[in-house]
Amino acid sequence: MLSRLVFYGRTNMKIGESAGMIKSILAAASEYSPAQGLTGGLVFNEKFVMEVIEGAREQVSKRLRALFEDPRIEDLTVLAINTIDKRVFEGWAVGYAGRTIDAERLYLKYSATVDINPTIMSAGAVLDFIREFCALDTLYVQRTGLAEQRIPAHPTQPSASPRPPQLRPDPPVETIKVVTTKPLTNA
Repeated sequence: MLSRLVFYGRTNMKIGESAGMIKSILAAASEYSPAQGLTGGLVFNEKFVMEVIEGAREQVSKRLRALFEDPRIEDLTVLAINTIDKRVFEGWAVGYAGRTIDAERLYLKYSATVDINPTIMSAGAVLDFIREFCALDTLYVQRTGLAEQRIPAHPTQPSASPRPPQLRPDPPVETIKVVTTKPLTNA
């Protein structure tokens, strides 16, 4: 049985530490692969990390437990975890939400500003944002097995009448706020 987890958290990235944080996130995400049964995408910046993980229920649950212990993520918020019939992602991708024209177009499509803010996005919007961001043809995205899902940066033929984006309906799951994910230690 397949499951999908959609969540976001705040990164605890400090000024001047972003290069090391980016490397550690990319290294950790390289453990995910279609061969291991996990697909999905992760998008992050200096403020937030957003992720979709698809796979067998046991594998998704195991990753969720590991995420609770990840020192790079604070205030983990699960937007949805549900059973699915079909994967949306065929591979795995990690993207850094930097400042590019294509990225900023997506920010405006899914958020109220040119800066991404998952705290005001629905689970369906986070899922669609990650799917579209990870499909961008940019150096900011590292992917495995997603070549067929790339979305061209500029369509070659304009459509006759633009249609509004088709967002996925949110799964019937309540948001779960995890307030403390790390054990408190005495100083």
